[in-house]
Amino acid sequence: MGRFTYSCGAISDAGDRREENQDRILVLTGEIKKRPCALLVVADGMGGLSFGAQVSSYIAEQFNRWWYDDFSTMIHNGMEQAGDIRELLEQEIWDINQAVFQFNNRMECRSGSTLSLLLLYGRRYYIENMGDSRIYRLRGRRLRQLTIDQSLAAKMVESHCMTEDEASHSPAKNKLTMCMGMFAVPQAGYQTGQVLKKDCFLVCSDGLYNPLGQPKLEEGMRIKGKSPGERAEYLRQMIGAGEAKDNVSAIVAEIS
Repeated sequence: MGRFTYSCGAISDAGDRREENQDRILVLTGEIKKRPCALLVVADGMGGLSFGAQVSSYIAEQFNRWWYDDFSTMIHNGMEQAGDIRELLEQEIWDINQAVFQFNNRMECRSGSTLSLLLLYGRRYYIENMGDSRIYRLRGRRLRQLTIDQSLAAKMVESHCMTEDEASHSPAKNKLTMCMGMFAVPQAGYQTGQVLKKDCFLVCSDGLYNPLGQPKLEEGMRIKGKSPGERAEYLRQMIGAGEAKDNVSAIVAEIS
């Protein structure tokens, strides 16, 4: 069988109307036991007094440490089954969430962050998602949203109280039912699956997908002749001038 490689590129900025960028991204690639691997994280911080930026920065820092210490050590020790990887990811999410939750109690504040994490290892992908940042996959010519938003609007769609189109315009889409630091017990959406040649993944904050919508996201991801970094930048440029109301972050990963 042919050898897989993962190539990645990313952008993150404050957008057109915010002074501070509280999004944080993490893009790491490498090889462990001769298998390609990549860790892609988007954390969209929220909370006054810059606490949101502190929380999202902390998440990125902790997963950077996790990549070099915990994940690498576990794989070298032969623990590389899907169950092993999920357990290690969810232990790290638990530890980070506890630290943020305790910080909120000490400071008597409500800060937190979304988490969209995509781990690529060998021929599989692993997803952990909290909040309303998203992960998409372009396979062939179809862009599919892999994550499920943890928001009030998403719950209303699930219970058939609202259509997806209504949810996309409803204020309820901004009311999260889960994020890092919100509750003592974090509940992340997990999934895993097989990576195929020419798959292309997008990990992004709501500042990207809200102004573009699914059709334009798909158009931007399908464009040919661009590197992952150029594709991420192209998606950013597709947002009309002055229309980026929130921080904008996008990571594009291509399998070849």
